[in-house]
Amino acid sequence: MAIVPSYNFGTTSKKVIDELIQNPSCYYPLSFKPPYYFEVPAGSIPSESGWYIILEGKKPLYAGKADDLNKRLNTNNGSIDNFANRRRGFDPERNFIKKFIELNIFSNLKVCVIKEKDVCSKLSINPNDLSDLDRGNIEKLINIFRCYFNYQ
Repeated sequence: MAIVPSYNFGTTSKKVIDELIQNPSCYYPLSFKPPYYFEVPAGSIPSESGWYIILEGKKPLYAGKADDLNKRLNTNNGSIDNFANRRRGFDPERNFIKKFIELNIFSNLKVCVIKEKDVCSKLSINPNDLSDLDRGNIEKLINIFRCYFNYQ
């Protein structure tokens, strides 16, 4: 059952996400591991579905969604983008971020992870009721408003 986007859902979701990203435990340092990978030097991050925002300091660079946050951001196979994994869709922003890290243009990268179960809990939604369209819409909402959130 897809959730029909509405003004109330959008504004409520924005408030919920802004509240969740206030938690310092949602943040992890992020680095580039040549030749193609992201990694979290501090170790693993939640192996759950959710969304993530890659930041340079407190400046948001990229928002994405993942079925497994740890695999997408912290493994050799999950963080490969199109130029290294032809089965994955093209993701030029992530590729540019990796290249800018390699060139020392970005030096203070971190990632904020937002677990699906936390968003659903705060919105009183059963995670099983979220469709792929809903997950994509939440990703788009995070992407559109990423510059308006208050990051740690």
